[in-house]
Amino acid sequence: MFTKSLGRGVFALSASALALSAALALVSSVSPYPGFHGVAWAEDTEDPQGPQGGGGQGQGQGGPGNQGGQGQGQGQGQGQGQGGPAGSAGGGRPPWAAEGIPEIELGRLSVARSPDHVLDRAYDEALLSLAAMAAFYNLSLDEMITELSLNWDNVSLLDSPLQNLALLRDAMDGAIDLSSYGITNDIDTLMAVFLGVASDKNVPITWETAYAISIIFEMPMSEADAAELAAAAEAIRIAVLAGHG
Repeated sequence: MFTKSLGRGVFALSASALALSAALALVSSVSPYPGFHGVAWAEDTEDPQGPQGGGGQGQGQGGPGNQGGQGQGQGQGQGQGQGGPAGSAGGGRPPWAAEGIPEIELGRLSVARSPDHVLDRAYDEALLSLAAMAAFYNLSLDEMITELSLNWDNVSLLDSPLQNLALLRDAMDGAIDLSSYGITNDIDTLMAVFLGVASDKNVPITWETAYAISIIFEMPMSEADAAELAAAAEAIRIAVLAGHG
């Protein structure tokens, strides 16, 4: 699976999908992250309440609170900061926000930030539909690409980004088991289709994309594993774009 060292290449597009062959050849032939020299990181600032400000210290008026909080010291340095609610390590923010994610556009994938109970509900809803879609989810990656690009109107699959990401979250730790729904495909292929279908059709999936999602789900991937997952998911995204438009 992608969460371990795999040593697998990206599947080539079936010869019948001529409209996609050039794009997929690029995906499979180019290094997933050529010339990589590190990535700029940005701390996520979507917490609507902001971090907790720190109190002032010393005699009289205290210094400003940390992270933009405005601390006001009184007397013997009894400061009181203004900002978001206090919390563990990240000032009340989720762990992935404190760590930061790559500066990339996530689009539909941003719903991965949803609270656990929202993702759990989406997961349960997805399971209600999967048994009727087992035929598609048991295809190889090549076959999925062909079906998505050339036979879109007859493909039955989950389109909801939230449901796909909820399933991806379960697959990332290697514990997913969909055999009771008739789906016995390997985890690698399932992760690729979950991420590829969840993504915006017009937003390329890069290794930074896959890595960002793994950070949000608090299951950080290695650069190599993220690149491998991203390349396969990108092939799915291109196929969806070709078939669905």
